Amino acid sequence: MPPLAHSARKKRGIPAQEYAAHVRGVTQRAAEFAGAAARYWSGAPDLLTELVRLAAPFHDLGKLDGENQHVLRTSETKGLPMRHEIAGVKHLLDHGQRSAGLLVGSHHRGLPDVLPWFYRDIEDLLNSEDDLKAIDRAGRCLAGYLDEHQRWCAPLEPADSNPAASVLVTGLAWRFALSFLVDADYGDTALHYAQEQSTPLLEPRWAERRSALDRYVAGLQKEGRGNAERNILRQRIYEACRDLPPGDRIYACDSAVGTGKTTAVMAHLLRVAEERGLRHIFVVLPYTNIINQSVGVYRKALALEGEDPERVVAAHHHQADYGNALSRQLSTLWDCPITVTTAVQFFETMAGAAAPKLRKFHELPGSSIFIDEAHAAIPAKLWPQTWLWLRELTEAWGCHVVLASGSLVRFWEHEDFVRPPVPIRDLVRADIGADARKAEQSRVSYRRKAERLTTEQLSQFVFSDALPGPRLVIVNTVQSAAVIAKGMREAGHMVLHLSTALAPGDRERVISQVRDRLAPGADPEWALVATSCVEAGVDFSFGSAVRELASTCSMIQVGGRVNRHGSDNGAESPVWVVSLDGAGLRANPSMKDPAKVLQALFDAGEVGRLDASALCTKALRRELNETSPELEAIKKAEQKFNFPDVARVYRVIDDDTEPVVVGEVLKRLEGGERLSASDLLKGTVRIRKHNIEKFSVRPLRGFDDLYAWTLDYDAEFLGYMSGVLASAAALAGEFTNA
Repeated sequence: MPPLAHSARKKRGIPAQEYAAHVRGVTQRAAEFAGAAARYWSGAPDLLTELVRLAAPFHDLGKLDGENQHVLRTSETKGLPMRHEIAGVKHLLDHGQRSAGLLVGSHHRGLPDVLPWFYRDIEDLLNSEDDLKAIDRAGRCLAGYLDEHQRWCAPLEPADSNPAASVLVTGLAWRFALSFLVDADYGDTALHYAQEQSTPLLEPRWAERRSALDRYVAGLQKEGRGNAERNILRQRIYEACRDLPPGDRIYACDSAVGTGKTTAVMAHLLRVAEERGLRHIFVVLPYTNIINQSVGVYRKALALEGEDPERVVAAHHHQADYGNALSRQLSTLWDCPITVTTAVQFFETMAGAAAPKLRKFHELPGSSIFIDEAHAAIPAKLWPQTWLWLRELTEAWGCHVVLASGSLVRFWEHEDFVRPPVPIRDLVRADIGADARKAEQSRVSYRRKAERLTTEQLSQFVFSDALPGPRLVIVNTVQSAAVIAKGMREAGHMVLHLSTALAPGDRERVISQVRDRLAPGADPEWALVATSCVEAGVDFSFGSAVRELASTCSMIQVGGRVNRHGSDNGAESPVWVVSLDGAGLRANPSMKDPAKVLQALFDAGEVGRLDASALCTKALRRELNETSPELEAIKKAEQKFNFPDVARVYRVIDDDTEPVVVGEVLKRLEGGERLSASDLLKGTVRIRKHNIEKFSVRPLRGFDDLYAWTLDYDAEFLGYMSGVLASAAALAGEFTNA
């Protein structure tokens, strides 16, 4: 009787998967992934493919143990009694293949502290009670496992058929190597349990997409928006980016607000991808809410006739990296021609150690990467290490990077961030850039309100004559946004609310309402209350704004949502910075130091004197000085290949959360409907782990790593905060994520 790799799911009509079929599938897929990435690597391509060829055939060797086979044949849900990866690790280590053994040992647990793997015994590396039990049994039964393996999987070669592979020399190389194996394993399993055929990936067709983008932009120019000078400036910037021959590997794009950066940089990336034969284009945005806007533009502009736009441009709102066998098919991968994702997902994947998170990572070599609103993408303390990774991607893995912003901080020119400082070419010619900066000078003004405001006082100020409508209000926490929005609406004002308390699909509807209310001729007497997720990259143009005291870059970003296209009379629009103090309002601890820096800049008169780029640069350098111990911890951990420590310290946001499904998507999923990863994302929010039990969030039936929201969920206004505010626990201030 053939041995099994995965048990049957009889209730779902899914048969068991045979061990040989799974091993062959994983080995083939992993080799393909490694080969595709190795084409762009400046190192020894054979090293990557050799590691995979050694590791993949033995990744599930321990499943051949009799006790494991008994469970696989008789139970649909019971865990395996013997750690199945241990046998493959021991076999490979016995034959001197320590790098391959490390990958096998990491394909569920994630990357470890690597260096001990090259001088310690297996019992020192894997020393939990369950590990030692599996090691002891493998020592006694390994020969039998290998006999069974050869019987069913011949002609796979044994581990000692080639000399031992060398140690990989960078952290990114280790992460890519594990990614090949993890995606091969998880992907083969997901296809089996989903009972679907693998969908062929779309061809890049970069040249055709360049032509489509030209047509799209030409159509926008005919429509016209804002004043005439801005329209001419947009066209000049688009042509400058599109027509620049790709010489360097990293470029800067300091393009002012409302000058068409979204399409201009994409035109450049398409040209680079075509001329260099790249695989993918990644657009990295600072916040989840702005993804749909960019995705909508790119799908309209870049999807060709007969293509499914969702397969051309993928939207990766937040974490969707699942390890459970049944939910793996719901994971978001990076295999579309163009992926639009958040800075949290992109950079924390690059710093990652967990196997599910790294699954998608191998798609990155040979890609163009557009980091929009770069100065707002990650905290200042993360840029020194992030810069090293970006340089490695461009110099060793065939990538191309554009760092862009309407108020770009040129951190690479300062030794606090980069040693030694380096120059980067601009996409936009100096004369065009000067014209763009000149147009910015009279668009907005930044003002500080001295007294602290309660919720009621804030509402009165927002709807006073001092602030022309429509008004934008941005605060530091989800709870504060919900409390303020609820209070303003109860006071009789027209208010919309937008934060990550709403699932992405529901945020789409709110954004559509915002656009309708911002249309020319619409009633201006209303306000949008939101968190930082709308302060960057959204093509909104309000009459004025109020921003709770936070970072300097956040204040400047809010200015990009006010008078965005420049008023015809040249008048400035106000952005007020305020401090809040009221019942139910919660502080965001991560904003404490950046807010202190911004207050100091106001006190010194720097806010009115310096331009946006100089102001943000000064602020980031001061913020970096506040966090130097963490900076050094990241660099040391990465140099030592201590992957768990890197992942622990390198956090774009404090996001110790779990995926929780809400609303109609929850009903569909629990009703047995088969959903795509895209559908699942539209109905998923993130809830802090320590609130899971407090709010009776329960595991989603049939999915070990998904949860179901049990309190009230208001899809039209407050999202999950409707249930939180209705509970006494809201007073504990647990929901501080922005």
